[in-house]
Amino acid sequence: MPTDEVEANLRHFTTAGTRSAACTSLVLSGVGVAGREDLHALCASARSRGVQRITLHAGVEDLERIVPNALPVDVLVLPLQPGESGATLAAGARALANAREAGIAVAANASLTPENVRSLAAIGRVAVAGRASSITFTFPFPVDGAHASDVVPAPRAVAALREVVPAVARAGIQVTIKGLPACYLGELAAHTSRTANRWYVDADHQLDRALLFFPDVVAFHKDEACRFCPSNEACDGFFANYLRRPGFPPLRPVGG
Repeated sequence: MPTDEVEANLRHFTTAGTRSAACTSLVLSGVGVAGREDLHALCASARSRGVQRITLHAGVEDLERIVPNALPVDVLVLPLQPGESGATLAAGARALANAREAGIAVAANASLTPENVRSLAAIGRVAVAGRASSITFTFPFPVDGAHASDVVPAPRAVAALREVVPAVARAGIQVTIKGLPACYLGELAAHTSRTANRWYVDADHQLDRALLFFPDVVAFHKDEACRFCPSNEACDGFFANYLRRPGFPPLRPVGG
């Protein structure tokens, strides 16, 4: 999105309307977002309009060239994934260390892809060594055209998390698990919670055409059994198209 379009959306969403309050939090993401020449100006504009918290989600392409102490944001989120011969994970480790040295609140994110699940222990070690303030493990949201081989069966993802999450949490890092229902997680369900909704803006969905992230971008599903689950109010649910695949058990009440 060009600068003028981002500015127009900042004006739109920081102005209280008849049906919505003014936004006070901004999340920036996208390919190359950390290297945008207008990043400082856009963040300054957001602050002047009442935005109190700016989070920047860096991409893998940003890791080698990111300069954390030059970023005008409150929270920097860095992706941790192995990449070829572990090179991407090493770049993430360096970026994490640089961000901490610069005094920026830095969080880590790891998508539970097949590649990442195989390297989850190494990812956890990098998060601990880099003293991330938090790490979010996210089960991939369904994408049109994705094949079954692109998605790890839920029990295998949960087994990998059980090997890593306790040690990361003991190190004082806040752990959050997204995209998996409480009934799959067992004792790890303490690390999940209901996800807050937000406006989603991209080049095709701006101003009054912006989308609500839930359910316009991502739609979670709950079965009838979820009504009787003690974790119902704290659980997002799961994705209906995954539940139709092998390797994804039916949803059931926790403890049932």
